[in-house]
Parts: sequence; C-alpha cells; structure tokens
Amino acid sequence: MTAATGGTTSETPTRREKAARIAAGTTAGAASLALTLLLTSSPERFGLPPSPELFERVRAEDRPSEASIFVWALIALPVAGLLHTPLALARRARIGAGWALIAGYWLYVVVTAGVAWHVQGFFPAADAPGKNGGWLGAAIMMVLGTPLFVVGSGEVFRQVRDGDSTPAAQIRDQLAAVTVLCCTFIGAVTGLTVGFAFDFPRDGFPAMFLPGGILWGALAGAALGMRAGALLTNSTDSRRRMTDDAKSFARTAAAMLTCCLCVSQLGWLLPKWAVALVGLPAPFVLFVVAGRYERLERWVEYRQIEVPKEAMY
Repeated sequence: MTAATGGTTSETPTRREKAARIAAGTTAGAASLALTLLLTSSPERFGLPPSPELFERVRAEDRPSEASIFVWALIALPVAGLLHTPLALARRARIGAGWALIAGYWLYVVVTAGVAWHVQGFFPAADAPGKNGGWLGAAIMMVLGTPLFVVGSGEVFRQVRDGDSTPAAQIRDQLAAVTVLCCTFIGAVTGLTVGFAFDFPRDGFPAMFLPGGILWGALAGAALGMRAGALLTNSTDSRRRMTDDAKSFARTAAAMLTCCLCVSQLGWLLPKWAVALVGLPAPFVLFVVAGRYERLERWVEYRQIEVPKEAMY
C-alpha cells in the first residue's frame, strides 16, 4: 500500500556512487553491531563498570534483545553518517542539512526507546493468545527501520543542484516522508497488538488480529502521519494532498475497525477457528462492497500510502 510519488530526481547516482554508498551503509551496520556486542558483553572496555545499573535493570525486566536493538540503532546512525560524509563531500551534498536530519532521527530513537520501555505492559502476557515472545523486538525493528534505512543509504545528504529547494525545505520534505512511514508502521504494530489483547469476547480476537488489525492500524497510523506530514512539508500542493489523504485514511480506518469489532462479536457464539474463517476475508469484502455503494465508498476508499519520491531517494 506504500508508494513513492513524484517525477525523476536530479540526483540519480552512478553505479560507482551507488556501490560506495551500499558499502558504507553495510560497513556502518556491521561495525555498529560489533560495537553493540562489545558494549553489552564487555562494558569495562569502554570505562563502564562490569555490571552497570542500567544493564541490571534490563536483565531484571528480561528485555536484553529489545535493548540491544536500540543500542545498535543509536550507534549505527552516527557511524553511518560519518562513513557517508566523505562520499557526500565528493558529490557536493549538503552536509549540514544531512547531520541535522541524523540528529533528529537519533533523538527519535531515544524517544522511542523511552516509550518502548513503558509500553511492555501493553503487549499480551505470556499465557495470552499469540504470547509476547519476540513481538516487541520485531515491532521495534519495524518502527526504527525507516530512519535507519534513510541514514544507512546516505539519503540524508542531499546533493546540491541548480534550481533545487533550500536545505530547510529538503529537511522538511524528508521529515514529512519519514514521519508518514514511521506512523504507518507504528499504527500497524498497534493494530496487531490490540488484536492479540482483545477480550470482548475472548474467542473473537482472530477477527481483530489478522488481517483486520494490521489494516485498520496501518491506515490510522497513515492518517496521523499524513496530518503531521502536511504540517511539516513546505509545498502548498503537498500539504493539500496530504491533508486530503489523512481524512480518507482516517475514515477508512474507522470503518475497518468497526467491521472488525462487529465480526469479533461472533466469538460469543462460534469457536475461535470459525471466527478466524469469517474474519480473514471480512476486510477485503468491505472494500468490494464499498465499490458498489456510493454512501459506503465515502467511508471505505482504497488509496496508496504515498510519500514524495524526491524526498527519499
């Protein structure tokens, strides 16, 4: 459902530039992973006590895997920026604007780490349907994936060309695009989590989980991201389009959630497997029916989650 929009970009890299940027991103990821492993296994090498208080709290909460993901991301972002800076200088890219974006994404990871630390209780208990398992770690990778990709690919450093927008406009456009994608991922994870923890009735949770949970959650997240992106972007046309998209996604998400809630009530009468059989096609049937009835089509409208192509690559 996600697509890039816009015409051809003026900074299409050559094969050599593309290979260099891939090598820089890969090296940054591997080097950051090695530093993360050293930091978590031998903190005394970095002048830290053998068992820092924070490490002990992480172990006590049984959350080392999620903590390691955040540590890796916080290291990978500046390391990738450092490795891409010489390449950006060679192609006369905007270094200051790129590092401003990296700083913003680094702060985003810090804030997300704080939220993830407190949101663990929102996830199902070990004896709940689906269990907790590695769900939180997988959710974190989804939520952090977009900024890590943008920095790791070197796309934060935009090339200077005649007629290009100002650095401030480039920063705003890329932040808007990343915001849309991150909010969509966060919404999808939230929808899945709500479906897992659904308890009204207990046997109705399959209708709230897949695919309904991920659909209404992603659409609700896209609506929030589009609204935030409309405030960030510097283009009047983009602002108008993103505002219209936000309204459409919000209406569709509300209709999808209502559909899932209605189907889930079959759990009072049917076993879980029967609810799953009905709940699996229900969201898609809703789209088909909406295409035949004008009043419903206003509430259930299929459209792609689009981000400006020139802002991302």
